[in-house]
Amino acid sequence: MTTIKFYKNNNNYFKIEATGHTGYGESGKDILCASISSILQSGALGLKKVLKLNPKIVNTVDGYILIELPINQNLCKAQVLFETMLESLKDLKTGYSNYIKLEVIDYVY
Repeated sequence: MTTIKFYKNNNNYFKIEATGHTGYGESGKDILCASISSILQSGALGLKKVLKLNPKIVNTVDGYILIELPINQNLCKAQVLFETMLESLKDLKTGYSNYIKLEVIDYVY
């Protein structure tokens, strides 16, 4: 199962953390893992290349992805991308709820 956590502070998303492989298909050929990865990596590229923000991005072969913006950056302009990723993953989860766990966490500094 893949667990995806969206973190927000003061109603602004600033971090996404995904762990684990879905187990839907054979490792390296799992179309569900590939879909999740594509959604998250597209969002990360949008934050970096389109919005010109400086997110911390970690992507490892063992199924871990981290996308994090420092709180002092302009989080306002990043919200559309974060919410688009969240809605895309919610839609994917609708058809594959046994393989995806999705959480939104209110994080207070």
